[in-house]
Amino acid sequence: MKEVLVSVIIPAYNAGLYIEETVRSVLAQTHKNLELIIINDGSTDNQDVIINKLLSEDKRIQYITQKNAGVSAARNHGYKLSKGEYLGFLDADDIWSSGNIEKKLEKFELDEELGLVHSDAMIINSASQETGEIIRGKEGWLLEDLLGWEGTCIPAPSSILVKRKVIEKTGAFNTGLANAADQEFFFRVAKYFKVGRVPIPLWSYRIHSNNMHNNVAHMEKDALFTYKCAKDNNLFHSKKFERYCFAKMYKIVGASWWGDGNNKSRGMLFFLKSFFYNPVVILKSVANKLKR
Repeated sequence: MKEVLVSVIIPAYNAGLYIEETVRSVLAQTHKNLELIIINDGSTDNQDVIINKLLSEDKRIQYITQKNAGVSAARNHGYKLSKGEYLGFLDADDIWSSGNIEKKLEKFELDEELGLVHSDAMIINSASQETGEIIRGKEGWLLEDLLGWEGTCIPAPSSILVKRKVIEKTGAFNTGLANAADQEFFFRVAKYFKVGRVPIPLWSYRIHSNNMHNNVAHMEKDALFTYKCAKDNNLFHSKKFERYCFAKMYKIVGASWWGDGNNKSRGMLFFLKSFFYNPVVILKSVANKLKR
């Protein structure tokens, strides 16, 4: 595995604040045979100045500019330019530990059925300070857990290393999605491939005010479209399971509007949709709240 080429793709839009730390975390990998493809998605900040300095330091970096088209288009652009047998997709504000690639390649060697390997994540703040919170995922055949929102399965795109042949079979990221493009991609991967997990934090997920998931309206739009895609791709093994999964999705969208979105009327609309699809989902949530 020491000789295998790994392609790392970073979509970067106005990423000047964190991009140098992110890039240097890739260049510091113990696995040295890598190419780093940074896609400038129409940025208007100072990231060009920062990345051009890094380009002069390491020939493994490619810096490609495209018109602003969104994170999924940027990831796909990087994938099309890449040559590696394995690919990693790192967000421009997250950080990899030095052994991230090496440990995940070692995991791949243990099981030929693995198509994607992820690891746990340490939460950091805008100042790169660890909060002490760790995100843990799961491994195995995860499609049902992913569709049913059964806890965190795969933390985020920055967590994964994936075989090129997997993307060739399933397709890359859906450009019609923003927040949930990773979720929809994981659905398709999990349909055909086993998922592996390295149960230690090998990367840091940065929480700050500009995180995309803070926009509840985008979250709603993406969640509805993601489950439509899952239905179109015949990912549900039965109609009963499909209704259960849609009910879970509607409940989560409703809770997001009720809380973060501060729109209780819209939240109630989605709670009612959830109840219509599978009353047990809402009733269990109410029962659990009453126990507290």
